[in-house]
Amino acid sequence: MSRRLTRSSYLKHNREFDELDTYSRKKKSKKEQKKETDKEIKQVKTNYFFVFYNFTYKYVVFIIKVSGIYLLWIFLHFIATHLYVNFCVPKTVVGFIMSPFMTATPHCQGLRWIVYNAAGAINNMWIILGTWLCSLILTMQYNNTPETIR
Repeated sequence: MSRRLTRSSYLKHNREFDELDTYSRKKKSKKEQKKETDKEIKQVKTNYFFVFYNFTYKYVVFIIKVSGIYLLWIFLHFIATHLYVNFCVPKTVVGFIMSPFMTATPHCQGLRWIVYNAAGAINNMWIILGTWLCSLILTMQYNNTPETIR
C-alpha cells in the first residue's frame, strides 16, 4: 500500500519549500539552481498526484463495490448464453434433432436459469439507473438570475 497523503503532511511539505534559504540558492550556479528547481517541481507534481489519488481512490472503491454484483450478472449472462448455444442447441442438423432431448438435461436447465435470472437482474439495473437519473433531473433547481444567464 502506498502512504496516504494527509492535508497536514501536504502543508508541511509545502512549507519546507517556502523555507529554502534564498541566499544559498544565489551562491549556486544556474545549472545547479535549475536542477534543484526541477527536483522541487517534480516533488510538488508527485504530491498533487497523491492528493488526486487519495481523493479518487475511495470513490472508485465504492463504485466497484456497488456495481460489482451487476458486473457479475452481466458476465454470467454472457457466458451462459454462449455455453447454452454450444452445448444444448448446436448449429447442425443433428443438433436440431437432438435439441428436444438436450433441453431436459440438467446442465441445459441450469444454463437457462442463469440466462433468465441474469436478464432479469440486468433489466432491474437499467430501471434503477433510469429512476435515479430521472430523480436527479426532476429535482434540479435552476438559478435564473440575470447574473447567471450571461
